[in-house]
Amino acid sequence: MSVDISHLVMALGGTVVGKIRLQKVVYLLDQLGLDSGFDFDYHHYGPYSAGLAEAVDLKIIFGDLSEEQRRRQSDGVPYTVFTANTDVGRFKGEDVGDLKWLDVERYSALFEKYSATTLELAATAFWLAHEEQYTDWRSELVKRKGVKTENGRVEQATQLLKELGLSLK
Repeated sequence: MSVDISHLVMALGGTVVGKIRLQKVVYLLDQLGLDSGFDFDYHHYGPYSAGLAEAVDLKIIFGDLSEEQRRRQSDGVPYTVFTANTDVGRFKGEDVGDLKWLDVERYSALFEKYSATTLELAATAFWLAHEEQYTDWRSELVKRKGVKTENGRVEQATQLLKELGLSLK
């Protein structure tokens, strides 16, 4: 049984900005015990779940989530904003998957401190260390992610994982 995505978005503050952010947040929450029920594979932006993308699409079709397309002011690049359309008060305090609502809220506040690129790097680093068993995950991360790993972003990603209590081995 998959976690209800609209319920999860509510616990994450009611809005999630970006498809990549949503994918990486669910992947990292799974590593923290969410047990979302979605399978992840490695794709260009790191761990990705086609099942999660499909579940989001279904929630949009049935009106439980709204999807709004926006463009960054700096360069016009499009991005998506997902918003839960259900009364948060109805679910607040309930478990979200195998995590407590308050834990998801706490993790959400932590995720918000970091960019989507940092979340992508953190999820990918964890994937490389645990799923693909790279002992030198850092070199592989730089090889796969290139310029995204510059300007201290790898250090930010490892700091995020540390704050989450997730080890890179």
